[in-house]
Amino acid sequence: MRKLLLVVLCLFLASCVLPVKPEDKFKTGDYIGGVKILATNFNAKSQKLKQQNKPWKDKDILYLQATVGSLTEMAQKNIQQAAATDYDTRIKNYQLLLALKTELEDKSYSSYIEQYLSLYTVDGLKESLAMQFYQQASAIVATNSHDYLRKAKLYRQGYEYFNYKDIHKRAEDNQKLYYKTAAQEFYADAQADVKERNYKQAAENFRKAHEVYLPLGKYKDSAKLADIYEKKWRTIEAENQYQRAQAIVRKAKHLSEYREAASLFSAASEVYSPYGNSYKNATKLADVYARKGQVQIFVRGNSYLADHIRSALQKNYVSFVSSAGAANLVIDVSMSHGQFQQYKENIETHDKHENLRVGTKQVADDNGNMVDQPVYEDFYFKQYSVKTVNEAEMVAEVHSSGLYNLNRSYSAKSTSSQTYYWFDGRVPRKYTAFTEGKLLGREEQFGQARENLWSQMRGDFYEMSRALANL
Repeated sequence: MRKLLLVVLCLFLASCVLPVKPEDKFKTGDYIGGVKILATNFNAKSQKLKQQNKPWKDKDILYLQATVGSLTEMAQKNIQQAAATDYDTRIKNYQLLLALKTELEDKSYSSYIEQYLSLYTVDGLKESLAMQFYQQASAIVATNSHDYLRKAKLYRQGYEYFNYKDIHKRAEDNQKLYYKTAAQEFYADAQADVKERNYKQAAENFRKAHEVYLPLGKYKDSAKLADIYEKKWRTIEAENQYQRAQAIVRKAKHLSEYREAASLFSAASEVYSPYGNSYKNATKLADVYARKGQVQIFVRGNSYLADHIRSALQKNYVSFVSSAGAANLVIDVSMSHGQFQQYKENIETHDKHENLRVGTKQVADDNGNMVDQPVYEDFYFKQYSVKTVNEAEMVAEVHSSGLYNLNRSYSAKSTSSQTYYWFDGRVPRKYTAFTEGKLLGREEQFGQARENLWSQMRGDFYEMSRALANL
């Protein structure tokens, strides 16, 4: 039964879903989209009527005729009234007429709109479209590569509809003119870049000249010049980075300066990488000064805190070494259990009172009839509670030497509690002794204290990390 109700509900909801209407598209100016929806809707209706062996309804036929007639008249009017140079309007409306023809022809309902469908042939509309694209492309006076590319695209769009006159040849010719003109433009821009010593941009423009002309072959010496100026700008850039690094090294006093020099040596090597493994000895020097700029840290002591300290100090310029002798920063850390205690707080007492229904009794009402009357009694009792508390304390000490001095002691506590409640006196049955809260065991309590301890310490090590970055 439930399944049947579910099926009925689904069918009802489906019947409430309104189909997409062509007018929704027409309102936004998407007439071709609207025609496609119109065709989809009427194709679905046609299939349904065929299955039910029913004729078309007059209202559907009138709607179809009015819609198609209105669209046809609008398209014809727009084509006739468009300015001589308004190719886009004519193209858009010829496309609408073509959509009406192709989407609505040869259907069960086509005979009702034959007066509109018979006005044009598919080939005739396609030829008209090709002619519009042809004329639009021919009207463009090309002065640069973008103009030739636009002309080629328009001729090609027209050719996709109809092979009008020499439209295909014109598309090909203008595409070739685009390749040739674009190559000339990029080559000229590259020559100007060379004069301004903008060798990187020159290489890029020579490369573009070469690549755009490839469908026709090689363009002058563009590929050769692209390689020449590519190497030239990379060599200049590598030398600039190299000299900047050398200048820093000569005056360097801080680790951060050595790291900066290493980064510049590395950049010099990277920019020159297409021509070898390194520019001069830049790769070797990058490694030398990267090591010289390293903060080498040795952490010893409690493993839990040592791991957290390493995590807080981890940077790409930090190395954790295995001996104090190899380090320029030594950190000693210790942690120990403080006291653990369990104690009970004073017992708390609260007087409680409740007036509760305990039964009924028979009494006469105003009319002398016997009726049940609730019986209530007062309950006076006491609530007692005692809280048991577990408390653990952890202590730590940190001593660092070398690049950064930190000498500090820390302590942190953690507590958990459990409260036991019981009652005495005339206690209602709903009240029974119960326990609230949870006591942690000794080790779990110390574990929580340890986490609290690191939370207290970590700010000092993040501050240490910030300081090391600038040393």
